Amino acid sequence: MKNLIFLFFLTTQAIFAFAQNVTVGPSAKPLLKSVTKNPTEGSPYFNNRYANGKIKTVSQKEFNVKDLRYNLETQQLEYTENNNIYAIQDSVQSFTLVDSLGKSHTFNKSGADHTNNFYETVADGSVALLKQYTVKKEATEDWYTKKKANKMVQQSNYFTNKGGVVQKFTPSAKNVTTVLGDKKDEISTFIKNEQLDLKQEEDLIKVFNFYNKPN
Repeated sequence: MKNLIFLFFLTTQAIFAFAQNVTVGPSAKPLLKSVTKNPTEGSPYFNNRYANGKIKTVSQKEFNVKDLRYNLETQQLEYTENNNIYAIQDSVQSFTLVDSLGKSHTFNKSGADHTNNFYETVADGSVALLKQYTVKKEATEDWYTKKKANKMVQQSNYFTNKGGVVQKFTPSAKNVTTVLGDKKDEISTFIKNEQLDLKQEEDLIKVFNFYNKPN
């Protein structure tokens, strides 16, 4: 585990309600601990529970990491050791982690913009469909006490990846036939015959799988 710490430069602090968070730098020593003053409902994590995961670095080295979590707000991985929470960033190219139901998911950095955002490929092929998990902070107010609080709400956004170019994608019949325009008529017929609702992820994946199937 000590070797893992030295392989990553850890520079960004994460601050969450009633949680003690530590950012670790090149010296592998805790630099900062902080606790927010205002309570926050919900969670910024893909899975609240720590779980075993696998990480692949940009240099293609693989590590199995215990007690790993994916922070959707910072788009960073965190692991716990000796009651400290460490954030891993920059050097991670992809990772595999389970969700709250135990289902395994693989996330990759995609595209040529070199951002720290991770995407899950939900339909692969010449035009792939990617899914990005994020959280949004929303302000809430109790109607009786008028007490205000912040709430973390998980969201999913879709993107397409064509030839390494990642673009945001809003599911709709018009956008699908535009992105998959070389098979526009076939796609339209498939959606109609199968009575697909493109706002449902399962149906959206069916369309991209249909487009990407071998001729």
